[in-house]
Amino acid sequence: MRGPSLRYPVIAVVGVAALALSTVGPRPAWSQASKVDGIHLGVASCAGSTCHGAIERLKGSSVPQNEYITWTRRDKHAKAYAVLFDERSQRIARNLGLPDAHTAQICLDCHADNAPADKRGRQFQISDGVGCEACHGAASGWLGIHISGAPHRDNVAAGLYPTDQPLARAEKCLGCHLGDDKRFVTHKIMGAGHPRMIFELDTFTAVQPAHYVVDKSYIERKGPVNDVQVWAVGQAVAVSRFMDEVIDPKRGPNGIFPELALFDCQACHHGIKDAKWEPRSSTGLGPGTVRLYDANVIMLRVIAQRVAPATAKTLSEQLLALHKATTENWAAVQRQARAVKKTAGDLVAVLAKHNFDRDDMAALADGLVRGGLAGGDEVDYSNAEQATMALASIVSAMKQAGTITEGQKTSLGDAVNKLYEAVATNEAFRPEGFKLALKDFQQALPAR
Repeated sequence: MRGPSLRYPVIAVVGVAALALSTVGPRPAWSQASKVDGIHLGVASCAGSTCHGAIERLKGSSVPQNEYITWTRRDKHAKAYAVLFDERSQRIARNLGLPDAHTAQICLDCHADNAPADKRGRQFQISDGVGCEACHGAASGWLGIHISGAPHRDNVAAGLYPTDQPLARAEKCLGCHLGDDKRFVTHKIMGAGHPRMIFELDTFTAVQPAHYVVDKSYIERKGPVNDVQVWAVGQAVAVSRFMDEVIDPKRGPNGIFPELALFDCQACHHGIKDAKWEPRSSTGLGPGTVRLYDANVIMLRVIAQRVAPATAKTLSEQLLALHKATTENWAAVQRQARAVKKTAGDLVAVLAKHNFDRDDMAALADGLVRGGLAGGDEVDYSNAEQATMALASIVSAMKQAGTITEGQKTSLGDAVNKLYEAVATNEAFRPEGFKLALKDFQQALPAR
């Protein structure tokens, strides 16, 4: 299990769960998510002292049993409903013309387990926020066999959502951290005061914090966990889902502008006197041009360069064509987005099966560092932010695999913290400062 100290600095970077306004297209064809529906029984159904609310693990238990305690005391999902009563949330609601935040569907759809009224059991409480069943699925179908000690695969067959699978977990998280068939984080919501949204599956799992321990029992039940694979699959799914939003007709021009949430915030939101712009080979765009958010694509390209070089070349060409299309018309943008989506979807299957070994980890870290030191793509704020989380995931995987010494763990941990300091805020971000932090990280890496 990863150590918490290395990953927690990202809390200052990431936003809270998304609000939503509108709908999106069909789910990806490669979804592994359970389709079983049922009644949401409420957090209380999981919180018993002999279930997941124990202070200490009972003898013979295969799980820590303190999952409820971890969630309620340390997980921001448990406070997601409560924040709807604070001053900021109420201001957002007023700006959107809503009576309040804690009753508005566009808020509750992500800040709570907003199950339909006829799908709520007697102990269900909307005030529990993003509770167990928001992620693990309605418990009425699987709770009985789960309590009986049935194997994990039987629980999943009965409707338990397979969050242990990186692909399924990414789809679940992105439902709020980007959008799904009933939710989307629009520029209007962000303009009303909501934090901007970013996503990286492995880091978000770590800072949740994860309420499971990858021990012998876990591996026997669910298989090993590789942080680099989780990161890689998460990037591919994020790219595919983002392209779904670009393709969706509802995101096209409505008046003069298309949905501005699809574009990189920092392309517009920066100090006018700040000379941060640098040319980027992947966009072909000149200064003063608003560009689509592409940080996840840049990360996916780095991954593909290691795992599928030919696909990486295709992805680079498609990304360049996508950015060029934004200077032409929206139909061209949608056409190019479909091509990127297909490539990302093809990579999902490859990455989900790939065993990221020691050489992969070293090569990926080297690729990220070299890209940043070369300037251009990886020193835009959004890309630097994603590269920082990626490097933290790689270091976590190195620790997990036992490929670095105790001294290297300390040095790399310090270097990762410097990277997080460099991307702590967009306002204070300076490409040269990020490059210096990358050099420190590079020096801390074991020799290849």
